[in-house]
Order: sequence, then structure tokens, then C-alpha cells
Amino acid sequence: MAKKRCLLVLALILLLSLPDSAIPATATPDMVEWSAVSIPTEGKPGNWVLADGSDVQHLTMAIDGTIYAYANPSGTSYTLFKSTDSRFSWAYTGGVKAAIVDIATSPDDADVIYYITT
Repeated sequence: MAKKRCLLVLALILLLSLPDSAIPATATPDMVEWSAVSIPTEGKPGNWVLADGSDVQHLTMAIDGTIYAYANPSGTSYTLFKSTDSRFSWAYTGGVKAAIVDIATSPDDADVIYYITT
């Protein structure tokens, strides 16, 4: 029993020592806002644009906070994109040009991602 209690205390200490960025954030319903927009359109201060014909899917976060997604925006034939700055900017990665069915990230290595194409 003492061993189980010791492991539980250790797990709690490790959880509490995680940086704030490692703990998922939650939002109250009054903080969440969805808006219907016509595409193409510019974002609130004009800092982002929804490209005509884009279809963003399979948003996936790596352990280092990098976000990966499938998209098919006009103007490029690449379909795998990543953001390393909290989704403010995106760049294609990996040279993928096929439709992506799903994306998964490694639980141990931020530099390893998996994707399935059609």
C-alpha cells in the first residue's frame, strides 16, 4: 500500500511540475466564438486569409506544440502544412501533394509525424 501511495504522490508531483504549455487549455462557452465567413476572406485585423477552395482537416499537435494539418489551398499543390507559432503562420512541409486521410504524431519525438494518403 505504501508503494502505491508513493507512486501516486510521485505522479502528482510530476504533473504539477509540467510547464503551463503542456497542460491542455480549456475555454468557457462565453469565450468560444464561431463565425460564418465567405471564402476568400481576411481575418480580424487582416493578418490571416482563408484561401478560396481550401479545406483544412486533420489538425494534429506534436509534443513540441507544432501543429500539422491537411489543406488544399489554391496556388500550391502541397497538402501537408505545419505551424510552429500557435497557428499564426503556416508552411508546407514534407513535399506531400496527395490527399491526406489522417495525420498522427509520435508521442516520443516531435520530429516524427505519420500521415495516410488516399
